[in-house]
Parts: sequence; structure tokens; C-alpha cells
Amino acid sequence: MPATTAEKIRSRLGVRLELPQPAERRRLREAAGLSQQEVADAIGVTRAAVGHWETGLRSPRGRLLAEYVDVIRVLRESA
Repeated sequence: MPATTAEKIRSRLGVRLELPQPAERRRLREAAGLSQQEVADAIGVTRAAVGHWETGLRSPRGRLLAEYVDVIRVLRESA
């Protein structure tokens, strides 16, 4: 998958997208009253992918990482 312009700029500047620990990701989602499926639908992935991200089994990359970081940011702001 080709890198987006934002990804290219982040890479060039050495900006890293940071995610909280997996348990915190789940806590934020649950505190907002959202299901894994609702988060998955918003990002365009499967419910299983969100589950894997919340258990630390896998980590999102590229565009999905950027979108998941945005979701986490919104969840933090709503807490």
C-alpha cells in the first residue's frame, strides 16, 4: 500500500505515532460505550483486528495506525 502524503511527512520528520498500552486502548473504548465492532467499522477493519490491537497480539501499521491513533485521541477527549 503506497504511503500517504502525511505518512511521508511524518517519516521524513521522524514523527512517531504513539499508542497507549493495549489494556488502556480497551479501557478507553469501553469507557466511551463503544464496541470493538463500532471502532472497527469507523476505521475499516474487522472486529478481530481491533481485538488483536487491544490484547497486544498485533499492532496497526501505516494508514491504519494513523486512523487508530485518531480514534484513541477522540476517546481520550471524551473521557
